[in-house]
Order: sequence, then C-alpha cells, then structure tokens
Amino acid sequence: MARPVSITKDKILAAALDVVRKGGASALTARNLSSALGCGVNPIFSAYSSMEGVLEAVRAQARNMFKERVGAGFALNPPFKGFGMALLWFAMDEPELFKVVMGGESSVTSFEEYIDTHIGFKQESLAAIAQSFDLHGKDAEMLYYQLLLVGLGLAHTCVEGHAPLSIFQASEIIGKNVRAFLMVIRAGGDERESFMPSKGNGPEGDVSSYLLMHTLASQNHLLQELHANPRYIQDSEWTEMERVFRNSFSLTPESLREEHPNLTRGDVRMFILSRLQFSVTEQALLLGISPASVTKARQRLKSKIGTRGCFAAVRNSR
Repeated sequence: MARPVSITKDKILAAALDVVRKGGASALTARNLSSALGCGVNPIFSAYSSMEGVLEAVRAQARNMFKERVGAGFALNPPFKGFGMALLWFAMDEPELFKVVMGGESSVTSFEEYIDTHIGFKQESLAAIAQSFDLHGKDAEMLYYQLLLVGLGLAHTCVEGHAPLSIFQASEIIGKNVRAFLMVIRAGGDERESFMPSKGNGPEGDVSSYLLMHTLASQNHLLQELHANPRYIQDSEWTEMERVFRNSFSLTPESLREEHPNLTRGDVRMFILSRLQFSVTEQALLLGISPASVTKARQRLKSKIGTRGCFAAVRNSR
C-alpha cells in the first residue's frame, strides 16, 4: 500500500499562493485549495484555524517577496529610480500578489501613512536621493512620495488591466517624472532649465540597466523554475511566457508576426526563449526537441529575421 502523502503547512502555503496567483484572493476558498492540494479540507484546518488565517499567511509571504524584490532595485543606477522600477516590475509580474500586498484592513489616514505602511523603504530611498541628487529633508521626502504616487498609479493601471504598459514605457515615464519633480523642487521660473541634467547622467539614468533580462527574468516565478529545472513547457504556460516577453521588450509576439509573416508559432517561441536567456540545451528541453534541432531551427530563424539582438546574449550551453 502506498504511503499517504504528508500535507505540510509549507505545502498548503505554496498551493495557496498559486491559487491566488491564478484567481486572486477571492479564489482562495477551502474547496479550491483542497483541490489544488489533492486532499480533503482537514489538513488545511489542522494547519490553519480558518481560511482567513491562510489568507493572512499568503499576505505575509507576498509581502516578504515584495520586500526582497523591490529592495533589490536599489542596486540599479540610479538607485532611487531602480527602486521605483522594481516596484512596478513586481506589480507587472505578480499582479494578484501585488493586490494582496497593497490591500488588507488599514486604519491609515493619509497617503504618506499608506506608503509608509504598505511599501516602506523610506530611509533607503532618502539615502539614495541624497546620494544621487543631493537632496535632503523635506525636499527629499517630496521626491520620495511623488515618485511613489506615479509608480503606484502605473502599477494599479497594469494590475487592473486598464492599459498595456511595457517596461520600456514605464522606465521613460518614471525617468521624466523624476526630472520634472527635480526641476520644481530645485528652481523656479526661468532658472529651471539650468537644472536639467545632461542625458544619461541625471535622474533619467541608464535605461539599459533596467532592461537587462538576466535581472528581470530572475524575478518571475515560472522563469526561475524553468531555469533551475528545465522541462517541457505546456501550451497553457506559454500565455505567461508571452506576457513576460511583452512586458520586457519593445517587441511583442504579435508585432513580430506582423513584421515577419513567414514566422511559424515555433519560430516565435524560440525567439522568446532566446531573448529570455535560455541556452540551447535548455531550449531543447523546454521545446521537447534535440539540441541539434534547436541549433538548426535558430539558424533558420536568424535567416528569416536577421540578428535583431535575438541570440547575442544567449549561451550555447550551461
């Protein structure tokens, strides 16, 4: 007789996160969770006193993920804009978890208090602002809250599906807003133009540093899984792969097909995997073909569309 599978608290939490990712917090019911676990409801209520307790555990885990990934943005250049971009990327990549992090019961009475409670990183941001822009005190706080006002507006637009937004567009919007805020803070009237930093040296920053796919790809749970343990990608998972690709590059699968009508679905998928930094060996496993077939297919794809940076940064092997 097979030994019964142990349903641990960690397994319940992992399954609950997946349920919320796919259907939002409202989908986190005892029936849906037990179905995801492949068991009855007893193990769930043995580990948690109620489904509200499960949701609180999901919220705590989501907040930990949010803190880790958004905090990593300070390593970019300039660090304050990197922080804003990392926040927005989390919202794009984990829309339902972002809603959970930003939601919940709250007794805050001002926008500033909401930011301090739900996002944090105020001291790290003020230090980054002082380092990059030589602003301190109330001026630095103004820039901090203004960037988050813009960033949260963009984030909520993305997670609610009101309008498509690529990481390129987000970087440009945030960079321009930081520049504008600095003009207002530092000067008035005709003096404003004298405070405009030279392109690439000021708050607009080095856009390319935000678009390095090895950074962005590492922040998506499906890409992390596939890089760590390459396996065949199911058709249902390609929707997520295309979403990450669309958010990360100026090209989309649709625009690629419009520009090159002779591309097959397999061509487009190989293009996406290449841009998402999967090696030839990994692509073979992900597509269910041999490495030699991947090499030949990549050569055919290159002849159809040219280099376009398609394989420039792709490794030939692990």
